[in-house]
Amino acid sequence: MSYSLTLTDDNTTYTWTVLDIPIVDDYIEGAGDVTTLDGNMYTDYLFLKKNYKLSWAIMEAVDYAQLKGFYERQFTLAKYPLMTMSEAGLTNVPVRLSLTDGGVVDNCQRRQNVKISMRESVQL
Repeated sequence: MSYSLTLTDDNTTYTWTVLDIPIVDDYIEGAGDVTTLDGNMYTDYLFLKKNYKLSWAIMEAVDYAQLKGFYERQFTLAKYPLMTMSEAGLTNVPVRLSLTDGGVVDNCQRRQNVKISMRESVQL
């Protein structure tokens, strides 16, 4: 099964087709356990968010340039990009985007071992 990943910000919208790549979605728990004086415990449940992780063994230069643009613009615009993965039921979710890569792999400027992490949040 393939997925499509779409990112949108104030400048552009771009869609990547993600083929045969596992999408890891980890939960981020906002909870605090409190121990009372008599040794009992209760939990304050505050939030439950997700962190989505994708990777590409090889990424075309044009796709990487678009991805890097979204990564850099979140800092210049002071605004999270919006992520959509329709197949996963996610539409316009604000995400904090993190990006790493293994560098240029050939003369076509393709990148290797590109990894992104998209931490679910809200737009303030």
